[in-house]
Amino acid sequence: MNKTKMIATIGPSSKSKDVIREIIKEGVDVIRINMSHSTFEEAKEVILNIREINRELSNVTGIMIDTRGPEIRINDLEERKVKLEQGKNIRIVKSKIKGNSDMISITLPEALDYIRIGQHILLNDGSVNLEVVSKSSDALICEIKNDGFIKGKCSVNIPNADFDLKFLSDYDRETIKFAVLMQVDYLALSHVNNELDILDINDLLIELDDGHLQIISKIENKNAIESIDAILKVSDGVMIARGDLGVEMEIEKIPSIQKKIANLAKENGKICIIATEMLSSMQDNPRPTRAEVSDVANSVLDGTDAIMLSSETAIGKYPIETVKTTNKIIDEIEKEIDYNDLLLEFSRQDKLSIEDAICYSVVDSANRVKASSIVCATISGKTAKTISHFRPSSSVIAISPDEKTVSGLTINYGIIPIKVPMMDTTDEIIDVSIKTAKQILNLKEKDKIVIAGTFPNKEVDYTNFMKIEEIK
Repeated sequence: MNKTKMIATIGPSSKSKDVIREIIKEGVDVIRINMSHSTFEEAKEVILNIREINRELSNVTGIMIDTRGPEIRINDLEERKVKLEQGKNIRIVKSKIKGNSDMISITLPEALDYIRIGQHILLNDGSVNLEVVSKSSDALICEIKNDGFIKGKCSVNIPNADFDLKFLSDYDRETIKFAVLMQVDYLALSHVNNELDILDINDLLIELDDGHLQIISKIENKNAIESIDAILKVSDGVMIARGDLGVEMEIEKIPSIQKKIANLAKENGKICIIATEMLSSMQDNPRPTRAEVSDVANSVLDGTDAIMLSSETAIGKYPIETVKTTNKIIDEIEKEIDYNDLLLEFSRQDKLSIEDAICYSVVDSANRVKASSIVCATISGKTAKTISHFRPSSSVIAISPDEKTVSGLTINYGIIPIKVPMMDTTDEIIDVSIKTAKQILNLKEKDKIVIAGTFPNKEVDYTNFMKIEEIK
């Protein structure tokens, strides 16, 4: 079982129950629903199908909902695809219209007030470049700088623009209420600028009395990079969304930014997801390019928690084959990782809490005795996450009686979450740990597992014991 998790985005190519079942069977750990491209009814149907499939397969698959965020897109066009020609002008108007090669409108018309003459506007993931040559109270006139195509609902990026737009829209507020109602596991926040955006969402979750939904902040612009330390403190994790980053910033800077954020996330014990164009050529081809394979491999070597497939599974021709290919790459590269070196990085930290010190010892012991697995008993998931943070060489089987805790561990590195009955004694924890490890792994006589957990005691709320067991 791979330690680096896989997230797959659902779309027209993968929304059927049969395809969802197959990609889960082929190794997808978390299903993502992007609310920029889905209705609430469509999302509900996908969620109910995932849960039915999980019951059918006795599986645990996490569910992630993406907010739309204060993003800007082109409104519908008169045709499916419109060609723009270099040197011609196009008008961007505030009124909502069906666009063409002469005139278009955007989903956030108030943004036009903040755009200056001379600024550049990038359409369709940066494939078309416009320069603003004049403006009025109700429109911008732009020169088209290169030939290209646009589609309805395609992206609009304005690098270095200073917008004063509300982060939490009415639609996103309804999206978050929907995510809470459907009890999904992860909320990916689009177009985060700073920690204040996340705190607004936290306030809403408190208002909705939700303590389960984990916040993943999508890093998509320069402001978010400048505020990354503060964002990490108030988020459960980050997603490095390289598509928008590559449009908003110089593309040659993206690899170093990816490594920096991945390292910061590890140092802070937060989830890190690498996203966008992992195997994008597989939208149209059954095999990836060698460069794409290297890109996925480098993301695995960076020690990221998860790799996310976007358009490859949402609109691509080969969603199942893409999942299989990603799984094979992860499996091959993880064989080359030196987990003792990874653990050595953490040993340089000046100070560890009691729980961190015990979890570090659990991982160190498991690595040294070449344990087949670490089994940790957890109520909240904190023990499993801390052990995962230290990147052990073995898998981490997290056993918990809490269903929400179990589904909320699907994205963390190396964790296999399993629901078990409530345990009242240490002997019971040990017995259930051994039994569960035997069921999941093909253990042989004299194989070793390391068991960690909390001695049942109301005064203790952190990991406080470790035991090494040899299979008899």
